Amino acid sequence: MLLTPLWRTRLFALGGAILAVIFGAQIAQESLFWPLLSAGVLVAFIATRSRALPFGTLFLGAVLFGYIVGNRGFAQISLSGSFPLLPAEVAIAGVGVALVIRSALRRELPWQRDLLNHALLAWMLVGTIRLLFDVRAFGFGAIRDYAFVYYAAFFFLTQALAREKAAADFLLRCLVVGCAVLLVVHPLFEQFPGFFIGTLTLRGIPIIFFKDDLAGNFMSLGALLFFALYERRRKLPFLGLSLASAALMLTSNSRSSLVGLLVGAALLALGRRWRFAASLGVSGVVAPVVIVVASEVRNRPWQQTMLGTMYERVASIVDPAGMRTYVTEDTVSKGDNNVFRMVWWQAAVTETVENHPWVGLGFGYDLADRFVREYFPENDDFTARSPHNVLITVFARMGAIGFLFFAALLIVIGSRTWRALRHPPPDDPIPATLWTGVWVIFACACFGVVLEGPMGAVVFWVLLGLASADNLRGSDAEAEAESPPERLPITAEENQVSPA
Repeated sequence: MLLTPLWRTRLFALGGAILAVIFGAQIAQESLFWPLLSAGVLVAFIATRSRALPFGTLFLGAVLFGYIVGNRGFAQISLSGSFPLLPAEVAIAGVGVALVIRSALRRELPWQRDLLNHALLAWMLVGTIRLLFDVRAFGFGAIRDYAFVYYAAFFFLTQALAREKAAADFLLRCLVVGCAVLLVVHPLFEQFPGFFIGTLTLRGIPIIFFKDDLAGNFMSLGALLFFALYERRRKLPFLGLSLASAALMLTSNSRSSLVGLLVGAALLALGRRWRFAASLGVSGVVAPVVIVVASEVRNRPWQQTMLGTMYERVASIVDPAGMRTYVTEDTVSKGDNNVFRMVWWQAAVTETVENHPWVGLGFGYDLADRFVREYFPENDDFTARSPHNVLITVFARMGAIGFLFFAALLIVIGSRTWRALRHPPPDDPIPATLWTGVWVIFACACFGVVLEGPMGAVVFWVLLGLASADNLRGSDAEAEAESPPERLPITAEENQVSPA
């Protein structure tokens, strides 16, 4: 017998009340797995029905936004208090399973048969084989370091989802909105750190906590994306957001972000898009003049202003041996920081060459052990695991074999980038900017811990997936345009010839 609408409503209300009591008790005990999972499913259902987008696309966009705005804080949020169910891993598991099921139903591979996909798969395969030997020796520590490889799964997830233009537009919008919100949240974090670290928390973990160099990396990326939107729509607010992102990046004390921004401007210039470099150049002339004039009015030496800090920060980039003397408060340690990196890089490379040059030291191996013994042997609480250079990390973990496969991947990405820059779609600067943004993040990764952690890796691989998917959509459109329309058989009526 079918239930009447009234009794159906009563049963749903009773079930909801029981769940509310159970979830309330779990939240009070800080056991958030099932409450958050249920809330997420409900929100995803509502969003899917209202946005007409797959759940995987919505969830991936939310994770992307979270890593840009929440940064290190968001990366440490776990659905379970007893087991690390972190956002990146949950996204790979959930969206990845859905992608595999969809591919099986459609009888297709979850990747594309092109050089980029094959190069990335080959590098991941080499890393996976290396892991099989390392798990026995280092246990969970090997899997933790192997995350550097499996984060590349975000490329395949994004590429598959973004084949649909609506999904690609949504993910790009999440990226752009995240960079815009960052312009507001990061200054607030700097001004009111106590609120973000002590109040806005989950299980005592800050929801928003910035790793300053990564925040600067995203600001450099945002400067490129906003300028591309300005080129597409010719609206001055986008130009303002682009320059604001570049200016705020300069205050983040991240030299790698400045290198990344300059790499992006240079690549766009090679693609005959000079406006971005020109806008940065004009701003770079006007701003110092204003600062110098203001310092003269205040009777204050310009060396004690932001201009002095910026000058020493730029000078430290070309001072790898740390021989200069730095006097401003923000740059006094830059020389030591350069020596810190050089000693660690040399120690990691030397140790790898001496022990396992072809297959590397492996995932789980402490790459900092020899460096700490050489640089500051009295330090007992040094916890960093990656030598602040993605190329050194690849070589030390996977040896010359892994490094060669990774270099081949970079060559393929470089070839695709050059093609996008030299032959862009008419009146659409976004595709070439996506490829350029990949190199902005990679340049930053050569001077910091970026691709080894989810905060930078997710953004990097999603960017690459968006760029590849855009290229694939273009190929699909060309194939449809070149193929003649299917001709239906001629019917008897069509075959009749009307009298003259």
